[in-house]
Amino acid sequence: MDWKAIDRFILLACLVLLAPLSFGVSMWATNILAPEWLNQTLVTMLSVLYVLHIAVMASFILTAIKLRKYTHDWPLFENAIISSFLVTVMTTGYLTGTHLSEALLIIFLGVIITCTLADVNKIKFCFWIVVPILVAMAALDYSEAIPYAMLMERSPYAEDGRPLGGWMMVRMTVAVILAPLLYLCILAMKRWTERESLYLEMSTIDGLTRLSNRNSLISRGQEEIRRARASDAMPPLSCIMIDLDHFKQINDTWGHHAGDEVLVAASKVMMDSARPNDEVGRYGGEEFAVLLPGTTLLQAKLIAERIRKRISSMNVEVEGQKIDVTASFGVACYPSPDVEAMSDLLKTADKALYEAKDSGRNQVVAAQSPAETTRN
Repeated sequence: MDWKAIDRFILLACLVLLAPLSFGVSMWATNILAPEWLNQTLVTMLSVLYVLHIAVMASFILTAIKLRKYTHDWPLFENAIISSFLVTVMTTGYLTGTHLSEALLIIFLGVIITCTLADVNKIKFCFWIVVPILVAMAALDYSEAIPYAMLMERSPYAEDGRPLGGWMMVRMTVAVILAPLLYLCILAMKRWTERESLYLEMSTIDGLTRLSNRNSLISRGQEEIRRARASDAMPPLSCIMIDLDHFKQINDTWGHHAGDEVLVAASKVMMDSARPNDEVGRYGGEEFAVLLPGTTLLQAKLIAERIRKRISSMNVEVEGQKIDVTASFGVACYPSPDVEAMSDLLKTADKALYEAKDSGRNQVVAAQSPAETTRN
């Protein structure tokens, strides 16, 4: 979530309060209706635990509401939320014999929700504490010295294994409380997925043009070269470097918003001209690159010429005025004697691009190599 840490802790504390409230209401209702079913000493002990948990969380919440105006974080509050939740759930689970069923499920759901609102490293630390304790509790279940489900004076199950009515009502109460927690888990997972997709997009896509960014483009090129080296056929990989002519003049004359319009329009032309397996990326500023797997230098030059013509004929209007746009192109191909890696391919294509600019702009220049000349 994009909230301040202390605000997330306030929300988490309110959710954690569901545990002592639900356990307490279920136990107190049972103790009123059928006190003979419960160990009264443990009822008193759990009552103190639940009331103390509620009081501590309430005091933390009220204090945090005041502190949120002055601070963004409060680690002590976070530690209290996590530890009090685990103590309440695990103690209740062990005393009712549900530590490996309902209590474990509540902990599991709590972990999912807490991971979205608190420090994940603290959750990992608690994991290595909780697991050994659960293993120890499971071992104690087989000990004759310690009664199983000590809160219960009688078994809540009939001889045929079915839960009795009162125990069924208690479990139904817990299920009703788990339902919204489960829905919150679904929302948390949805949020995780959305954030993961957003971060992935931000790390690979240029925000303005929606093309691949520089790092993504280079990674794709390196992958294609590795694939080519692993193949006996050694398929070619061509690269087209593109630079919009006089782009600074467009910004100075029409403003940066007009420059953005030109970048977006040129990007659309490149994408529309690319094949499904090609990679079109913004290399930096007004410079772009197109990777063409399985494409020879001659084929790449023809594609570059087609893109050049489409860019020079595209219609970009800003405030009712048409902006003329042209671009210069440099083309290189792997493998060739002077191109052995992705960095060489980009450098060679960039050198050809500047030859095109020095020769008058709005043209395509291919970096001819002896090997390519022979092949053509």
